[in-house]
Amino acid sequence: MRVLSLMGLLMIPVAIGLTPPSRAQSPPSPAPQIPRDEWKDCLYNKDVIRCRDEQSDDVLRIVWVDGIRTRLERRPPARQGLPSYWADRYGGLWRRELLIQGNTLLTNLGTGNRILIPLRYPCKPPLKGEVGYCRY
Repeated sequence: MRVLSLMGLLMIPVAIGLTPPSRAQSPPSPAPQIPRDEWKDCLYNKDVIRCRDEQSDDVLRIVWVDGIRTRLERRPPARQGLPSYWADRYGGLWRRELLIQGNTLLTNLGTGNRILIPLRYPCKPPLKGEVGYCRY
């Protein structure tokens, strides 16, 4: 009997015309990511050094915040089926990996040095009352 009376109470608002709030009203769409500035937080051997990058099919340019410029050119593979590598102006060869998040990892085959170029820029700190570091 309790179940029936409870069910009856739950059905009363629907019977008198009261309906639950519409789900069509969704929260406003989030704002796009706002970069802190035009520099990415790149990593060189685990040290954060801010950089800018330009990537094309055959050339990768990196400008570091301290003014140093790095240019890597793609070298065709020695034989078909082998990976292509990237060469710097000093003759060093780099292996380029595109990580699942979209970040680029470069590893120097001779020295083991690594450069990580993130896909996204760091964001401005949130405004008062917002949660998290970035607004998306």
